[in-house]
Amino acid sequence: MRLTCRSFAVAVVVVSTLFVGRARAIILADNPYRNKSAPSGSLFNSGWQWQGLWGAFTGTPISKNFFIAASHVGGSVGQTLSLNGKSYTTTAMYDDPNSDLRIWKTSQSFSSWAPLYTGTTEVGKTAVLFGRGTARGSAVTVNGTTHGWLWGSQDGKLSWGENEIKTILNGGSGIGRVLSYSFDRSGHGDHVSNEGTVSSGDSSGGIFVNSGGKWQLAALNYSVDGPYTLKGGSSFMASIFDKGGLSSGGQFYSDGSTDIPANAYATRISSNMAWINSVIGSNAKIASATLVPEPGSLAVLFFGALVLRRRRGF
Repeated sequence: MRLTCRSFAVAVVVVSTLFVGRARAIILADNPYRNKSAPSGSLFNSGWQWQGLWGAFTGTPISKNFFIAASHVGGSVGQTLSLNGKSYTTTAMYDDPNSDLRIWKTSQSFSSWAPLYTGTTEVGKTAVLFGRGTARGSAVTVNGTTHGWLWGSQDGKLSWGENEIKTILNGGSGIGRVLSYSFDRSGHGDHVSNEGTVSSGDSSGGIFVNSGGKWQLAALNYSVDGPYTLKGGSSFMASIFDKGGLSSGGQFYSDGSTDIPANAYATRISSNMAWINSVIGSNAKIASATLVPEPGSLAVLFFGALVLRRRRGF
């Protein structure tokens, strides 16, 4: 079953708060400012060191001469990835027929690269999210109460946030398995200290989880719910922690006492390991994990009428 029409990929570079596009960079629930310096403390080396600049987006090295990015953000052979002050020129690209993943080969070798999470126990883990999306814009209010924020300006700076992986869903042909997480109001839901979600420009950013004391690449940002309308007005894209009082995808959400948070989606690494290994061979650092059964049809039904629109990044 395909993901249907209330989600938009977040690849488009935003210059307006009301520009509709694909998944400040990571928008935070409890802070109007972005986390634009590397995470520290328990989040030290949680993936920031492997987020290279790939055009207006990001790419993550996964082997000595390979990095991975979202297919929908585009790119071309001969283009360079910039990482830690060095440039890596691409010489070939490989598309996964079953997902939004694309691997690029480079002529220069990386000195280190991200270990890949190959297990199936992402649900419930707190993930660190990276991206180069928009700032948090003006508040979206319903009946005088803030329900989220418009997407603001974009400066191309890398930033990060945290979120808890809620479920694994099947996006259908060409999308495959995606990890889903919700944007919860500060003090609600996940109770993580840097609750964040994606906006336009965050596509291709890495999502890292900790397994056995090691931070490993679990997914790449793909899309987010939207657009929204308020009382029949013009549509807009926003990071919403409560859909109550808003309409999206032809559905109106009643404004009640319980929040209805918007969801974001990321292309899952572990579901595509056979293809990844077919490209990079034995060069990857593969993280060991205990395997559990894949989610069943109940997770697929969760999407109902959601469809992810696939647009090429620019």
